[in-house]
Amino acid sequence: MSDDRRYYGLDALRGGMMMLGIVVHAAVFYMAAPAPHMPLATDPNKSLVMDAVVDFIHIFRMPTFFVLEGFFTALRVEKRGVAGALRNRTPPIAPPMAAAFFTLLPVCLLFTLDFTLSVRYGVRDLLPARQDLERLGRDMRAAGAPEGVPVMHLWFLLYLCYFYLLIPLCRLLVRWSVPYEERIGRFLGSPLALPVFALVTALTLWPYPGAQVFGEFIMLGFSPPAFAYYGFFFVLGYVYHHYRASTANLTRYLPWCAVMAAVLFPLTIYGSQLEYAHPSGQVGYHVMVVAVHALCTWSFVWLLAGIALRFFDRPTAWTLYASQSAYWVYLLHLPVLCFLAWALVPVDVHAIVKFVVAIAVTTVVCFATYHYWVQDTWVGVFLMGRRFKLDWPWRRGAEPARQPV
Repeated sequence: MSDDRRYYGLDALRGGMMMLGIVVHAAVFYMAAPAPHMPLATDPNKSLVMDAVVDFIHIFRMPTFFVLEGFFTALRVEKRGVAGALRNRTPPIAPPMAAAFFTLLPVCLLFTLDFTLSVRYGVRDLLPARQDLERLGRDMRAAGAPEGVPVMHLWFLLYLCYFYLLIPLCRLLVRWSVPYEERIGRFLGSPLALPVFALVTALTLWPYPGAQVFGEFIMLGFSPPAFAYYGFFFVLGYVYHHYRASTANLTRYLPWCAVMAAVLFPLTIYGSQLEYAHPSGQVGYHVMVVAVHALCTWSFVWLLAGIALRFFDRPTAWTLYASQSAYWVYLLHLPVLCFLAWALVPVDVHAIVKFVVAIAVTTVVCFATYHYWVQDTWVGVFLMGRRFKLDWPWRRGAEPARQPV
């Protein structure tokens, strides 16, 4: 049966996950105790609150995004076929990614280097000297930083291209499931699905110390562990579209998903710290940590999807604006944040003050540029395939419009 409905809530949720990049990436600059396998340079003004913010958002943000991307990919394949879906998705992904590699990414890298040199060695030059770069390179290699060409926040576009190659496999999975359709539909809509998903996710988390997903996937290339971890969410999202009737049950599970997420999240932080503090007993701690992280992640995914379906599944000016502006906001936010983090290094104020200032300025810049310079220009066509003329969503009379799939 053709799927003709509009998933306003899920589309806005997908946009919201992208916009949360502003918050999580701002917090990274002010972490007090990054994981041992994350050799990050942080501001002299630090706060453990920032670590909690990063851990909290990181545990659900990209998994939720890739579940939704898989779901909407299946919707496009159903409407347009595989070739049509790829033709629909290639223009908003490949050309903007290529353009960003030569525009936004160099700016990101420059200010990231400036920030790192500033907090490590007190160097405040806009254009780093060669000897400072060589010194930083030696120190980062000694600390175990991944080597290669950083793609920064553009990694998700690269991995979306990889996941689109999984579409034939996803279609086969759906086709093979048809003889057992009724039973699988009941399973996907039942609470039993959550621990099963968590078990598979725990296996894909195994390569990551403390179950903290960080590593070479932020470099240009291909990371099998990251592909397995995030790819599982994409594939499940794709399959869920075929069994979309079962998603209605997610709204029934909101209370206990909220309780599970609230209970498990502190345990994920505690478990990771235990593993870092007991390297000799790492295997036992690691089993516990990946299991708790995986179960917590899926509790959040179900909770957020259920909230979107129950409370936001209708056309509003806010949901439309969130879904249409999110792509630009995500692409632009990191260069702005990196510049602000570097500029604020000499300012001796509490980390939370810097964090709030960075978020506020970045949010204004990203949304103002989208509203006035992107949505109704050739840039908007380049990113989204069409022009929009959206009013600010809080204004009276801002009308929602139908969105193309």
